[in-house]
Amino acid sequence: MSLSLPSHRPAVPCVLYINDAAADRQVFLAAFRGEFKVLTAAGLDDALALLEQHHVHVVISDPHRAGVAGCAVLQHIRAAHPQVRRMLVTAQCDLQAIVDALNEAGVCFYIQKPWEAAEVRRAVLRAFAEANAEAERTAYTDQLVETNKQLEFALRQRLLS
Repeated sequence: MSLSLPSHRPAVPCVLYINDAAADRQVFLAAFRGEFKVLTAAGLDDALALLEQHHVHVVISDPHRAGVAGCAVLQHIRAAHPQVRRMLVTAQCDLQAIVDALNEAGVCFYIQKPWEAAEVRRAVLRAFAEANAEAERTAYTDQLVETNKQLEFALRQRLLS
Protein backbone atom coordinates (compact mmCIF):
# COMPACT_ATOMS: atom_id res chain seq x y z
CA MET A 1 0.00 0.00 0.00
CA SER A 2 1.51 3.26 -1.06
CA LEU A 3 0.39 6.70 -0.08
CA SER A 4 0.11 9.37 -2.71
CA LEU A 5 -1.28 12.82 -2.38
CA PRO A 6 -3.83 14.13 -4.84
CA SER A 7 -2.36 16.83 -7.04
CA HIS A 8 -5.45 18.80 -8.01
CA ARG A 9 -4.43 22.07 -6.42
CA PRO A 10 -5.75 25.22 -8.08
CA ALA A 11 -3.13 27.26 -9.89
CA VAL A 12 -4.34 30.64 -8.64
CA PRO A 13 -5.92 31.68 -5.37
CA CYS A 14 -9.55 32.67 -5.12
CA VAL A 15 -9.77 35.88 -3.08
CA LEU A 16 -12.94 37.34 -1.59
CA TYR A 17 -12.70 41.07 -0.86
CA ILE A 18 -15.36 42.42 1.50
CA ASN A 19 -15.98 46.14 1.64
CA ASP A 20 -19.24 48.12 1.71
CA ALA A 21 -17.82 50.80 -0.61
CA ALA A 22 -18.41 49.89 -4.25
CA ALA A 23 -15.49 52.05 -5.39
CA ASP A 24 -13.07 50.19 -3.08
CA ARG A 25 -14.31 46.84 -4.40
CA GLN A 26 -13.80 48.02 -7.99
CA VAL A 27 -10.24 49.21 -7.25
CA PHE A 28 -9.36 45.86 -5.68
CA LEU A 29 -10.92 43.94 -8.58
CA ALA A 30 -9.08 46.05 -11.15
CA ALA A 31 -5.76 45.64 -9.33
CA PHE A 32 -5.85 41.84 -9.01
CA ARG A 33 -8.28 40.24 -11.47
CA GLY A 34 -5.39 39.39 -13.80
CA GLU A 35 -3.54 37.50 -11.06
CA PHE A 36 -6.21 35.97 -8.84
CA LYS A 37 -9.78 34.85 -9.12
CA VAL A 38 -11.35 37.86 -7.37
CA LEU A 39 -14.81 37.90 -5.81
CA THR A 40 -16.24 40.93 -4.04
CA ALA A 41 -18.97 41.37 -1.47
CA ALA A 42 -20.55 44.38 0.19
CA GLY A 43 -21.21 42.62 3.50
CA LEU A 44 -21.55 39.42 5.47
CA ASP A 45 -24.62 37.98 3.72
CA ASP A 46 -23.08 38.41 0.26
CA ALA A 47 -19.77 37.02 1.50
CA LEU A 48 -21.33 33.90 3.02
CA ALA A 49 -23.28 33.24 -0.19
CA LEU A 50 -20.08 33.49 -2.25
CA LEU A 51 -18.24 31.22 0.18
CA GLU A 52 -20.93 28.57 -0.36
CA GLN A 53 -20.70 28.88 -4.14
CA HIS A 54 -16.92 29.10 -4.64
CA HIS A 55 -13.78 27.48 -3.27
CA VAL A 56 -12.34 30.61 -1.64
CA HIS A 57 -8.78 30.50 -0.29
CA VAL A 58 -8.40 34.01 1.15
CA VAL A 59 -10.85 36.57 2.54
CA ILE A 60 -9.76 40.18 2.94
CA SER A 61 -12.00 42.52 4.92
CA ASP A 62 -11.93 46.01 6.37
CA PRO A 63 -13.68 45.78 9.75
CA HIS A 64 -14.84 49.38 9.45
CA ARG A 65 -16.19 48.97 5.92
CA ALA A 66 -17.86 45.56 5.87
CA GLY A 67 -21.37 46.57 6.96
CA VAL A 68 -20.98 44.78 10.32
CA ALA A 69 -19.27 46.14 13.41
CA GLY A 70 -15.66 45.22 14.14
CA CYS A 71 -14.30 41.87 13.02
CA ALA A 72 -17.68 40.13 13.15
CA VAL A 73 -17.50 39.30 9.43
CA LEU A 74 -14.18 37.53 9.83
CA GLN A 75 -15.39 35.77 12.99
CA HIS A 76 -18.44 34.43 11.14
CA ILE A 77 -16.23 33.26 8.28
CA ARG A 78 -13.83 31.57 10.69
CA ALA A 79 -16.72 29.68 12.29
CA ALA A 80 -18.34 28.64 9.02
CA HIS A 81 -15.22 28.15 6.86
CA PRO A 82 -12.17 27.62 9.11
CA GLN A 83 -9.96 26.51 6.21
CA VAL A 84 -10.21 29.94 4.56
CA ARG A 85 -7.33 32.30 5.35
CA ARG A 86 -8.49 35.65 6.70
CA MET A 87 -6.81 39.06 6.34
CA LEU A 88 -7.52 42.47 7.78
CA VAL A 89 -7.09 45.64 5.75
CA THR A 90 -7.81 48.99 7.34
CA ALA A 91 -6.85 52.64 7.47
CA GLN A 92 -7.73 52.79 11.15
CA CYS A 93 -4.90 52.25 13.61
CA ASP A 94 -7.15 50.80 16.28
CA LEU A 95 -4.93 48.48 18.30
CA GLN A 96 -7.90 46.76 19.96
CA ALA A 97 -9.45 46.00 16.56
CA ILE A 98 -6.18 44.43 15.43
CA VAL A 99 -5.90 42.37 18.62
CA ASP A 100 -9.53 41.23 18.24
CA ALA A 101 -8.90 40.32 14.60
CA LEU A 102 -5.92 38.18 15.58
CA ASN A 103 -7.44 36.56 18.66
CA GLU A 104 -11.11 36.24 17.72
CA ALA A 105 -11.08 36.00 13.94
CA GLY A 106 -7.78 34.18 13.38
CA VAL A 107 -6.44 36.78 10.96
CA CYS A 108 -3.16 35.74 9.34
CA PHE A 109 -2.20 39.16 7.90
CA TYR A 110 -2.79 42.81 8.68
CA ILE A 111 -2.51 45.23 5.76
CA GLN A 112 -2.49 48.99 6.34
CA LYS A 113 -4.43 51.23 3.96
CA PRO A 114 -3.64 52.62 1.58
CA TRP A 115 -2.40 49.21 0.52
CA GLU A 116 0.24 48.58 -2.08
CA ALA A 117 -0.49 45.91 -4.67
CA ALA A 118 2.87 44.19 -4.09
CA GLU A 119 2.20 43.86 -0.36
CA VAL A 120 -1.29 42.45 -0.90
CA ARG A 121 0.03 40.09 -3.60
CA ARG A 122 2.75 38.73 -1.27
CA ALA A 123 0.27 38.25 1.57
CA VAL A 124 -2.29 36.49 -0.64
CA LEU A 125 0.29 34.19 -2.21
CA ARG A 126 1.72 33.29 1.19
CA ALA A 127 -1.75 32.60 2.61
CA PHE A 128 -2.60 30.57 -0.50
CA ALA A 129 0.55 28.47 -0.05
CA GLU A 130 -0.33 27.90 3.61
CA ALA A 131 -3.88 26.88 2.68
CA ASN A 132 -2.56 24.42 0.10
CA ALA A 133 -0.06 22.98 2.58
CA GLU A 134 -2.82 22.51 5.15
CA ALA A 135 -5.07 20.84 2.57
CA GLU A 136 -2.24 18.48 1.63
CA ARG A 137 -1.59 17.64 5.29
CA THR A 138 -5.28 16.95 5.83
CA ALA A 139 -5.49 14.75 2.74
CA TYR A 140 -2.34 12.87 3.77
CA THR A 141 -3.67 12.36 7.31
CA ASP A 142 -7.00 11.10 5.95
CA GLN A 143 -5.12 8.72 3.69
CA LEU A 144 -3.00 7.48 6.61
CA VAL A 145 -6.12 6.85 8.72
CA GLU A 146 -7.75 4.88 5.89
CA THR A 147 -4.58 2.87 5.26
CA ASN A 148 -4.30 2.14 8.97
CA LYS A 149 -7.88 0.84 9.03
CA GLN A 150 -7.12 -1.44 6.09
CA LEU A 151 -3.96 -2.76 7.77
CA GLU A 152 -5.83 -3.39 11.04
CA PHE A 153 -8.51 -5.27 9.13
CA ALA A 154 -5.92 -7.35 7.31
CA LEU A 155 -4.17 -8.12 10.60
CA ARG A 156 -7.44 -9.21 12.26
CA GLN A 157 -8.20 -11.45 9.29
CA ARG A 158 -4.78 -13.04 9.49
CA LEU A 159 -5.03 -13.59 13.25
CA LEU A 160 -8.44 -15.22 12.86
CA SER A 161 -7.29 -17.63 10.16
